[in-house]
Amino acid sequence: MARMFSVFNRYPIIPSMMTYSVLYPSANIVQQHLFRTHKPGEQKKIDWKEVSRYLIYGGLCHAPLVYNWLKFAARMFPKNNMKHLLAKVAMDQTLFAPVGLTCFYVGLTALEGKTKEEVYQEWSEKFWNTWATGIFIWSFLQAFNFKVVPGRYRTVFVGCCGFFWFIFLSYLKNRPGGYQAPLVTAYYSYTQGRN
Repeated sequence: MARMFSVFNRYPIIPSMMTYSVLYPSANIVQQHLFRTHKPGEQKKIDWKEVSRYLIYGGLCHAPLVYNWLKFAARMFPKNNMKHLLAKVAMDQTLFAPVGLTCFYVGLTALEGKTKEEVYQEWSEKFWNTWATGIFIWSFLQAFNFKVVPGRYRTVFVGCCGFFWFIFLSYLKNRPGGYQAPLVTAYYSYTQGRN
């Protein structure tokens, strides 16, 4: 056990990779079990190939991306004051979130063996509204993360909080067609009502 913790301290990205290697496939299993539609009388079956794609993406792509992003944000704005906190949250939602969501949709769709056109179509149908939803949720979570959570645990915190977000992303990924974010819908309703 001591040797394992020594490795974790020496290479702190490893616990992050392990965390995301569990959280992403677990979120996909929950999504498949709770939200996937089945024909009446049909037994619910888990698509283990899909789960394995989430394991590969979560552990080998998303975990290093989040880990390195959080280190970069902490270096760019190292102080624990309100100005640096707001800068980190704004930077997180305007720079990292689009990259992270693009990696999610492109990476998993490519792992499914789809063509470039199919990858782009899925990204264009789902990215913008997913990002709009994420801004609302992750701005608050990241503010808490940057203000309260020690640096070495930030990736794990994001992963644990993100478990429900990953279920949502898995749901959107497997949903045919696009998705309309509630905030975008409310905005359009509001602007149409004023005209």
